[in-house]
Amino acid sequence: MAKLTIPQLKSSSFKGWAFVLVAGALLAVLALIDRGGGSLLPNQADGSTGCTLEVTTEELNVRAGPSQNAELLDALSRGTRVDGTTIVTDGFRQLEGDRWASDQYLAPVAGTVC
Repeated sequence: MAKLTIPQLKSSSFKGWAFVLVAGALLAVLALIDRGGGSLLPNQADGSTGCTLEVTTEELNVRAGPSQNAELLDALSRGTRVDGTTIVTDGFRQLEGDRWASDQYLAPVAGTVC
């Protein structure tokens, strides 16, 4: 069996601006990933359209057009909030970023105009 050896780090390894910059960049990336349990994908509502919607089904497919045959872009889980528009075509609501999802599984959040 191979023996795993971990190199001993010297205190001089943790000095200088290079270490500060690398550690800062790593912490910034971790903060972006963990920002409130969210993701880096554009699936979080910021209210920019005035119409905020909440997903009401376990998993909702997001497509490139208003059709079951349109390219699948993403999937949203229950409770996810997204920005949408007032445009509904063939049962699909247009979301921010020219994405589409089945309108029957999207509920307008109180206080928004959808």
